[in-house]
Amino acid sequence: MEYRRRMEERLRELLEPAFREVPAGEANQAIARARREAAGSDPEDEEAPALRAYELVLTSWETFVGAQLPKLVYHLESVGAPLPHGRGVLIAAFAGDRLYFLAAEALIGRVCKLLGATPEELVERYGTGELRTAVRPPPLLLPGPPED
Repeated sequence: MEYRRRMEERLRELLEPAFREVPAGEANQAIARARREAAGSDPEDEEAPALRAYELVLTSWETFVGAQLPKLVYHLESVGAPLPHGRGVLIAAFAGDRLYFLAAEALIGRVCKLLGATPEELVERYGTGELRTAVRPPPLLLPGPPED
């Protein structure tokens, strides 16, 4: 029982930086509005630019860390929203009958705090494995001038 309570506390801590919370039954409209608002657009303008949304259904801390976090990190890396910022991605997290909205950066920051890990460690563990910088091969050693 104590273990279960501690896990639920971690989910609450994970969702603490949410900038909005709504009933889950309002999800479709609320996600669309939050995507536009997070992009700096008018939330009421259905044609306005919007951020990409990544949806999670949180049932337990263990499931989140074991199954969902690896997929989230991989997704952020693969869509060009690398950690720690995850720019351009809004997290819509369902927990029970509530829906929470967080910036990807806020969620990743909280995950790192709770796991005692760095964003680099998460990328190393779960990322795409692609390099973020140009490859720099060793210098090409050319032969010296011909000897007479």
